[in-house]
Amino acid sequence: MDGNIIDIKRFTIHDGDGIRSTLFLKGCALRCAWCHNPEGVENSVDLWYFPRQCIRCRACLEACPENALHADEEGETFIWINRQRCTKCGRCVQACPTAALSFDGRRLSSDEAVATLLRDKPFYDESGGGVTISGGDPLVQSAFALEILRRCKEAGVHTAIETCLQGPWETVEEFLPATDLFIVDLKLADSGQHREYTGQGNELIRENYGKLAVQARRLGRDLLTRIPMIPRVTATRENVGAIARFVREHNPGGRVELINFNPLAESKYLLMNRDEGFFQNMAPLGAPELEIFYGMLEAEVLEAVREHRL
Repeated sequence: MDGNIIDIKRFTIHDGDGIRSTLFLKGCALRCAWCHNPEGVENSVDLWYFPRQCIRCRACLEACPENALHADEEGETFIWINRQRCTKCGRCVQACPTAALSFDGRRLSSDEAVATLLRDKPFYDESGGGVTISGGDPLVQSAFALEILRRCKEAGVHTAIETCLQGPWETVEEFLPATDLFIVDLKLADSGQHREYTGQGNELIRENYGKLAVQARRLGRDLLTRIPMIPRVTATRENVGAIARFVREHNPGGRVELINFNPLAESKYLLMNRDEGFFQNMAPLGAPELEIFYGMLEAEVLEAVREHRL
């Protein structure tokens, strides 16, 4: 079985306990305004052009056998891609000396993925780590993700997925036998705000979370809830308080982690020549401010997860 991936990161420590390898799949049901992996939103593997890296050498034009590229000598964007003609053969990518043209992912078989992920099993065993499938969101390529998780679990490796739960419950339920840890992102408690900033309401997510919490307790699966702390959007007392109460209701005493805003994502949008004004004047929250929010979690008798330990 084949799937579309962004990458496999080995020796990660932020996607579950211990030393892990994280497989980032392409495809996500949400369109978060602050998305830190914009290359993972679409399920397909696409050709990207980064104008800020282009030196206008024209090597790509000469390499393309389909005449799918043309140059705008006067424009700020030098190379334009005719996507109707482009066959994604990759010759322009190979010819480009500065990676101004590159694919945002690659096609990979489950055999190749499992072989890479199991390469570091001794480190997982020693540190209490394992394999995490993130994205994008693994629910989008569920059959591919499940094949990999099952084979890793059969090899005695701890498994985890990171998901927003925006998908049919039947799909989420399929992951229960093969997944030891569910890392669930809850972004906004108010459905209207959720739709404004992610493109979807949160009714399905809330329903799935409640069902998952019940099944996780029944089957002995771990559930870690994460809240991305986006200044002026999710990082408000009203929002964090509402999510904390929701988690307490469905997952009493559950673990909750606050993921501080990371400004490095803005560089991806700049390379894509997309001026994301959304990030303007945003900065990570300071430690004292984060502690206020962690205190709100603890006030609801939830376990505040402040850092991962090896």
